[in-house]
Amino acid sequence: KERHLRALSDLTSSLRVLDLSGCGDGLSSGVLRQFLLHNPCLEHVNISRCYRVTSAAFAGLHEHLPPRALCHLRTLIANGCRNLNGEWTVSLSYCPLRVISLAGTWYTNDETLSDIVTFFGDSVECVNVDKCYKVSDEGVRRLVFCRSLRVLKISGCFKVGDGSVGAVVEECGRTLRQIAMDDCRSISLSMLDRVRGAGLLLLEGGKEGVEERWDDIGRYLKRDILF
Repeated sequence: KERHLRALSDLTSSLRVLDLSGCGDGLSSGVLRQFLLHNPCLEHVNISRCYRVTSAAFAGLHEHLPPRALCHLRTLIANGCRNLNGEWTVSLSYCPLRVISLAGTWYTNDETLSDIVTFFGDSVECVNVDKCYKVSDEGVRRLVFCRSLRVLKISGCFKVGDGSVGAVVEECGRTLRQIAMDDCRSISLSMLDRVRGAGLLLLEGGKEGVEERWDDIGRYLKRDILF
């Protein structure tokens, strides 16, 4: 229950991993914010399937934290957080995020991807927007400016077609290793062949776009870890 999570947040101060996934309606933005404020050394945050969490949890954090707090935050997994919009990108723009997983979020759109490139383009390695139905070619094409992109998941994004995927494969070919794009009805078989020909591993999207298994950041490229 939320009161238990609130009490628990008051007892923490040096967490590096925060996994609150699956709390459903039991976690509010206010309680998540308390965890973030109390634990400035966090490196990994998983809030998948926390349906009440909004971008308000992250708003203005830097104003209440000491300098360089959360400067090691590398992983944000928010699959299925249906009320989370793209405003979190501005609030966490000073964090060196390497893994951003937003599968199944209702408000993730092309503007969100553009902001991800703007704020995290130099650090991000894995972007998961499986079943984010507002994402289109325009947003995916922006990812060509991510210098270290290694994993891209766009399964179920029916507005994404050959043009943007081809651009990412070509421009990010030096670093890109894995891509998931099953159930993308606008992507042709010839593009699938091109991806295979480029030596990229075709991943399967997670079930319903919200399931998550993860551990250490250094192992996330393994096939058995789904982002």
